[in-house]
Amino acid sequence: MVLRSTTGGGASPGDAVAPALVPRRPGRPRSEHVEDAILDAVIALLGANVSFDLLSMETIAVKAGVGKAAIYRRWANKEALVLATLQRTFHSTPRRPPAGETVRDQLIDLLEQMRSNIINTHEGTAFAVLLQTLAGNPALMHRYQETIIEPRREQYRETLRKGIANDELRPDLDVERATIMLTSTMVFVCKLFPAFEVTEEYCIGLADDLLRGAAAERSGGGDGGSVRFK
Repeated sequence: MVLRSTTGGGASPGDAVAPALVPRRPGRPRSEHVEDAILDAVIALLGANVSFDLLSMETIAVKAGVGKAAIYRRWANKEALVLATLQRTFHSTPRRPPAGETVRDQLIDLLEQMRSNIINTHEGTAFAVLLQTLAGNPALMHRYQETIIEPRREQYRETLRKGIANDELRPDLDVERATIMLTSTMVFVCKLFPAFEVTEEYCIGLADDLLRGAAAERSGGGDGGSVRFK
């Protein structure tokens, strides 16, 4: 049957019926699935103690079930791919503002977040291979520091600066040194000293040791002679 217009004119041969819109299938686009498979393959290989030097695009492609071309379309080289893997791994655990009303409470919460991330998530696996991966790659180490480490350290700096502004901490406190003391200690005890059990009490003690300082009590003084941060 030929459709004709209501004005009496017939439909022209060039006219076409508009195709029905086909709804997109639910789920993530295939390109994202491929990217996830590649990044998962990298962290799996590194976590299985495949060294950075032995890690190859071909090995990654086989592990991910994709062609090497799919990798090179997304990353120019192995260094860029490893950095992307570390970025995704460390950013997969969302950072949140520290909980608590006081500097002490907030520092303890930040340390607890850090402890949990290192011990209980893929961040621990990523860090286990981080030293060998970045040791011979200064440029990659710089990028890692810039994009992953610094945003998290900044939370400690912000907390300490607020403590100084609120007169909870002494005005001459070296914020950078204090930040490194806290974060580096947690990294060491959680990943480089496996025989040591890092507990919530350890996080509390670490924060208290920093806030009290290491000075011995002195005789005299209205507060009993103890030296403390103000």
